[in-house]
Amino acid sequence: MWTTVLRLGLWILIAVLGLYVLRENSEDHIAELITGEMLQQALTLALALIVLSGVLRIFSKTTAVVAKKNRCQTCRTPIPPGAIFCRTHLRRVLEEENERTHLTKLRR
Repeated sequence: MWTTVLRLGLWILIAVLGLYVLRENSEDHIAELITGEMLQQALTLALALIVLSGVLRIFSKTTAVVAKKNRCQTCRTPIPPGAIFCRTHLRRVLEEENERTHLTKLRR
């Protein structure tokens, strides 16, 4: 996510620089449409997006470290990667599902 915000900020910065050069070198009607205030606001937006991407990068690295452990949905004990429940709760869920789907009694 932070890379997208960074790229957006850098593209806006490039566009602002291009418009500034166009405004300074052109004496056509295009130069009248590009105001200094508009360029200043766009530059502020670009810099804000670049700073925001840095903050998002820090938070994404922090959440990756904090949320590293996979935990059981019921008791919150650490479990192996890819699992949803610990062994005890997994067996209980499987037994409940087995009882739910096999309601008929065995005949002897």
